[in-house]
Amino acid sequence: MCTKTLKNSMNKPNTELAYLAGVFDGEGSFGMWSRGKKKTKDFRLSVEMIDTDIILRFLKYFKKGSITTLDPRKEGYQRTFRWRVCSEEARVIMREMLPFLSKRRQAKFKEAA
Repeated sequence: MCTKTLKNSMNKPNTELAYLAGVFDGEGSFGMWSRGKKKTKDFRLSVEMIDTDIILRFLKYFKKGSITTLDPRKEGYQRTFRWRVCSEEARVIMREMLPFLSKRRQAKFKEAA
């Protein structure tokens, strides 16, 4: 069977986007969170896991956001790494991943956005 890799508008292979969207679908979170002293709500998305190579792939592909190292929450747990993006940049990334996300995540995004 012959397959062809589709390209998105930024000339990136959709296979990488589809892979990252799949990881996000299983490990990521998004929604409106309070931010700062004024507690204004803002849209945010993040992925947190122990696999630094995967977290770095999000930053490398989307070229947005930041990576934070988090200490283990409990004894016996491992250090985790979180990629996070806020505001309009987060919405743009979600819209890019949307076709590859589960129907449940697609519906939740439409509610949150």
